[in-house]
Amino acid sequence: MNLFQIAVKEEMLHPNFKKVLKHKDLQKVINSWAIGFEDRDNKFVKEFQTTFNSSFWELYLHACFSGLGFKMDYTKNTPDFIITTRKNKKELIVEAVTTRNAEIDSPEHDAEMKLDQYIKAEENHTEVHKLVVQVATERILASVSDKYKKYLSSYSKLDYVLHKPFILAVGAYEQPLFLKQGIGAILKVCYGLDKAEYRGARPYFEYTTDIIKRSTGSSIDVGIFNNDKYKFLSGILFSPVASIGKVRALSLNKIKNSYFETYTYNDYDTKGSINRTKSNKYKESLLDGMVFLANPHAVNPVDFEEFDNPDIALVLDNNNSLFKHGHLFSRTFIRTDLINL
Repeated sequence: MNLFQIAVKEEMLHPNFKKVLKHKDLQKVINSWAIGFEDRDNKFVKEFQTTFNSSFWELYLHACFSGLGFKMDYTKNTPDFIITTRKNKKELIVEAVTTRNAEIDSPEHDAEMKLDQYIKAEENHTEVHKLVVQVATERILASVSDKYKKYLSSYSKLDYVLHKPFILAVGAYEQPLFLKQGIGAILKVCYGLDKAEYRGARPYFEYTTDIIKRSTGSSIDVGIFNNDKYKFLSGILFSPVASIGKVRALSLNKIKNSYFETYTYNDYDTKGSINRTKSNKYKESLLDGMVFLANPHAVNPVDFEEFDNPDIALVLDNNNSLFKHGHLFSRTFIRTDLINL
């Protein structure tokens, strides 16, 4: 594939693609992700250039699985990934999905809205973050629901899918401040976690069974892993930071007068760490920010050893999770002359 040879009319190019097109160093990173990736329907390049996020997410996942030593079988048209693990040589099925903005919301590439929301977040972080998590929760639930229907109507009828762990890989791109959601929304979707904080020196948690949809006022169930409705789903791979910012962080050519602002897990305190690091001093791995959330009710559970990597956080159920010190919850790339999330 030649991802950056223009294959469509200029007016059809996605804003994110045009942004990458300006920087050869970013193209090098993305091209390295694509090594070994196969375009099974001869539409991938056009989709990458016109809709971007879903194709970008697939390339990122391909690179992550390659980095984990997994072997990928691209001889089947669907689902997206049939992989054989490195340790136990087990086959896993992975379907990729990206969240998208609702009709009432701005797309994630809306730079003007992004800047406005970022400024508001600086002034009233708690309220803005609450809204970001609400929007993300709604959109993740919508994506999972779509794939639930797809599994029942299609994937469950494929003999090479049945009786194997089935994982949904969710990439977050549903709003301009998608990078600020951390894991609040995905924990609510999977386990119904509504609040997590320290009261004194003791951790405190609150759970919920539903949320109220903003556009209709109707109730939507959360905590999909708290019962067996989604027992076909072995778990969810999730990242809130697989963005162009990830590409910038991995690029060897750092932009002058810029820095990365990160919020990371702090194993030595009751609060996470906020850091600002100059671009030329900043380091981030390909897998940083990835989380695997297990479904305790799964018919075909995943052997967690297959995702044994310090950069991948594991959430096994409501009461058990493994996060390394410094796990990346959010990352913002900032230049002195503009904000470029």
